[in-house]
Amino acid sequence: MEQNTSFAEIWNKLMTCKRIALTLHPSPDGDSLGACTALKYALEREGISVTLISPDALSVNLDKLPYASEVHFGIDISDIIHEQYDAFVFLDYGSLSSFSVKQRGSFTLPENVFSINIDHHAINDRAGTLNYVDSDQPALCSLLVDLFKDRGMKFDAELSSRLLLGICTDSGFFTYDGNPDKALNDAVFLIENGARYLEGILKPVLYSQPLRLKQYFGFLLNNLKFNEDLRCGYSSISLEQCKRFDLNSAEVRLGVNELQFIDECQFVFTLAETEIGIKGSFRSKKGIDVSRFAQALGGGGHKAAASFFLPSMSLAEAEQRVLDTVRKTEIR
Repeated sequence: MEQNTSFAEIWNKLMTCKRIALTLHPSPDGDSLGACTALKYALEREGISVTLISPDALSVNLDKLPYASEVHFGIDISDIIHEQYDAFVFLDYGSLSSFSVKQRGSFTLPENVFSINIDHHAINDRAGTLNYVDSDQPALCSLLVDLFKDRGMKFDAELSSRLLLGICTDSGFFTYDGNPDKALNDAVFLIENGARYLEGILKPVLYSQPLRLKQYFGFLLNNLKFNEDLRCGYSSISLEQCKRFDLNSAEVRLGVNELQFIDECQFVFTLAETEIGIKGSFRSKKGIDVSRFAQALGGGGHKAAASFFLPSMSLAEAEQRVLDTVRKTEIR
């Protein structure tokens, strides 16, 4: 395993910069938004100018959070004039080449551009100039808590609230088995430092989901299929149905979370048809390492949560390809 760059070296490099670029990852979730806006806030307190972009929109509930307004949406990392920045920071994604939606899987920075890659996915290409990857972290925001503590940063209410968002959402509000003790301990620390759990996280994120999202979740449940041999549940949605529910890519990815606690299923997956291919997501709650399935399909992720992307094909063909891949990959 490659050794991580130290927190000190990463932070010292950031402190030499005048302008830094940050980007949410494609189909951004709460951890991506929380981590990027928290780092932006921390760096701007140090007098550093930060540009935060996102190629994709947020889900409707996350978009209502006040710090979401700090993101410039609809701008791809490939659109940026790289020479204007002293460093690019990539958070919460296993592959730097996949941060670009326009150049999916093939994006590269010019050789003279300095990049910092900080992640908590087990599968990471470590393509940054500096890299820090810790797959034991329940969220990227938990990793940032450790970084900021190590550097003696002040945790005020604003910084704590942004970090708490990522920890809550990436832990499934403390229901996932990816180091929940660390997630709970970090959450308590942030709440003690001013983060507002009820008003700042629960109400806007969980209690304000529109009916169309719930109808989408119901569609996946109503169309759930079960494979007896694999003890696997799965559901698919067409591009036409995605448009019917008015879903953006960030909202589509929420669907698999609604299936993962079905008792009969060792693991679940969803498939969503897009205009350029099939987006797939795995979830596991019973110790099955679904990242191995995703990796065999060209993707990656965590033991309990992983994703992949398939070329354009029918949903029936995609379902069969996933099931065949799982059968060929030893379940453990």
